[in-house]
Amino acid sequence: MTADSESKLRQRTEGRLDRSRDPAILNAALAELTEHGYTSTNMNDIATRAGVGKAAIYRRWSSKAALMTDVLLYWRPDLLHDDIPDTGSLEGDFEVIVERAARTDDELISNDLVLRVAMEAAHDPELASALDELMVFRGRRVVTAILSQAVQRGEVGDRDWSLVADVMTAMGLMRVISGMTVDAGFLRQVIDTLVLPAIYNADATPKQRSREGKQK
Repeated sequence: MTADSESKLRQRTEGRLDRSRDPAILNAALAELTEHGYTSTNMNDIATRAGVGKAAIYRRWSSKAALMTDVLLYWRPDLLHDDIPDTGSLEGDFEVIVERAARTDDELISNDLVLRVAMEAAHDPELASALDELMVFRGRRVVTAILSQAVQRGEVGDRDWSLVADVMTAMGLMRVISGMTVDAGFLRQVIDTLVLPAIYNADATPKQRSREGKQK
């Protein structure tokens, strides 16, 4: 992650300001975001909840998109980094992904909330610019890197596995659209019932797959 990318995400207004009000504003913005979603959240409600004037918010953040992006990163600075697990095995790496998701399920900024905000960015160019496409595609990059490591170890065949990462991302987005939660349990189910079987069977011949199916 470059310094330029980070500055695009954290679009705080520059200047000499009393930053003591920042936590109250960020807390109020998070509460509004969690309760109402990005689109229905407005700066007036945030200001009222934080006990400040709307002008005080705009002196600190140039827009709602800038504020909400900062809200996500305030509690989840890890979103700025991909942090690829490397346990020595494909299944071990996927297990790390599930464990991380389980930890965020109980955090103020869960992966589910991040994904929901990223989904709304598709209809808000300003928010999309603030997010810089980092959050919605972060999971895709991590999964692609994990599969590349598995190829290097010789665990799976040398082929383009990006489709697997695309499928996982798409399934998460579809779940959000359907109003359901993308949590650790969902990720484990996708990995165990779809991703790993597909990967391990991808290099088998049709006869081998048929034979293995009959044995089951």
